[in-house]
Amino acid sequence: MAREAIEVQMNPFTAAARATEETKRFSSPARLRDAGEAVKRLRSEGFIIVPDVIDRENVRAIAAEFNRLHTNEHNGDTEFAGFKTRRMYNLVARTRILDQLYLHPKIVAIVEAYLNDQIQLSIASTIDLGPGETQQPFHRDDSYYPMDRPHMPLSVNAILAIDDFTEENGGTVLIPRTHLTADEEPASNAEIVTAKMSAGSVVMWDGSLFHAGGANRTDARRLGISAIYCRAWLRQQENQFLGVPVEIAKTLPRNIQKLIGYWVVNNLLGYVNDASPLRLLD
Repeated sequence: MAREAIEVQMNPFTAAARATEETKRFSSPARLRDAGEAVKRLRSEGFIIVPDVIDRENVRAIAAEFNRLHTNEHNGDTEFAGFKTRRMYNLVARTRILDQLYLHPKIVAIVEAYLNDQIQLSIASTIDLGPGETQQPFHRDDSYYPMDRPHMPLSVNAILAIDDFTEENGGTVLIPRTHLTADEEPASNAEIVTAKMSAGSVVMWDGSLFHAGGANRTDARRLGISAIYCRAWLRQQENQFLGVPVEIAKTLPRNIQKLIGYWVVNNLLGYVNDASPLRLLD
């Protein structure tokens, strides 16, 4: 056995052990390489639009599912949550219809290549803007991590458009390149762009980028599905272990189990009795 292999086996703190751990990704090396152009734009602009991630037939099925699930959801009660916006959380526990999104090969490859790390699902939620909703305040998704800015990228948000996103119906608004700044608020004269995209497309951005839900000036609702991915060694925004009952977690595909946190990362994080938590689901 080579000395490097022995070190990995005997000492998880060595550089060789860390290098071996970094190869444990959801994406193949080829898919990570294919994500190169998207990663370059994410690094420079802070956001990208990936067209036609989900086909129209599946988009219609997702729309029907959330038309059913949203029956008892009420509008928000703050300016940030939106007084005319319905939101639903803990989506992994509620439906299997989004599994194709959480682990979509192109989306996951972009996230893994951009963060250059093992990843997990931090939170998945719906954002259903009603007619007359006003623009959400600009914010950064990673503000709950207390780190000086600018800092290494920690998370990536991916919003799937179930309805076409337009300027009129509240398509996400973004301020390019603000993921590279330390400003607490965006400049008053900052450039603002709208994520205009067709249903089935996904807008992705660095968690440090200033963005907001747009104003819905139409007479129809605008539905998007938000999946935020973060580095696997960070605390998730939504507690997936409690949110997804063990009885449901046991039925999930293996990679979804890992994506919500049931695996050991960086060699030592996440053990249960010196073993992978996946054993608790088998």
